Formats: sequence, structure tokens, C-alpha cells
Amino acid sequence: MSLVEYPGFALLSDEVRTLLLRAENGEDDARPALLTKVADVLNVFIGLDLLQYVFMPSVEDDGSEPIAIDLIAPSDPEPAAIAWFSIDEAGYDEFRDAVTLFGDIADVLNPPIVLDVDDDDD
Repeated sequence: MSLVEYPGFALLSDEVRTLLLRAENGEDDARPALLTKVADVLNVFIGLDLLQYVFMPSVEDDGSEPIAIDLIAPSDPEPAAIAWFSIDEAGYDEFRDAVTLFGDIADVLNPPIVLDVDDDDD
């Protein structure tokens, strides 16, 4: 399916649609520009305090399935959530070619949760 057939494609700006079509055609230089646009859009939602991360375990979680990560409004708590993250800012990470969300753990609802932390004191 072409990107043009996706619902919502027509709602995007001309600039973003053009970048998406370039990326779909294999133009690698479109990716950083697109990811920067993703970060810009996320920052608008973050500025309005409309987004937080929530890690949701599967109902039948035995550790073999990936954990779903939802972006949701902070006022809509989910009882099955493992942890909430408050997002302060989104940015394009040129080194990793990825959109990165920066913030803090707001709440751990169903411990135990194990977080990998880099220890620079080694």
C-alpha cells in the first residue's frame, strides 16, 4: 500500500507529504528531515501537556511478547500500566537517526520494573 492510501495522509502539510513520498521512493536524505518534523509535532503536544508514555503489559504477559508503549493524555490513567513517563521534550538525534523523547519517570504503578541505567562511575 502506498502512503497516499493511508488515512490522514491528505491531512499532512505539503512539505511533510513531499518528504514522506521521497522517503517511500528510497531517498535516504528525507529521513532526518522527516524525523525532525515528528519531533516538532510531538513538542506541540508536549507543550500542551497532552502526552505521557505508559508501558502496558499484555494481559497474558509471559515475557515473550513485546511491551506496548502508548502515548496518552496524562489525565487518562490506565490501571494495567507498569510505569508512566513524563515527557519534557522531543528531539531528532542525528547520531542514532531517531526521534528521542526526554523526560522523567513520573510513577511506577505495578513494580517490580527493571530499568537499565548506565553507570559512568566504573
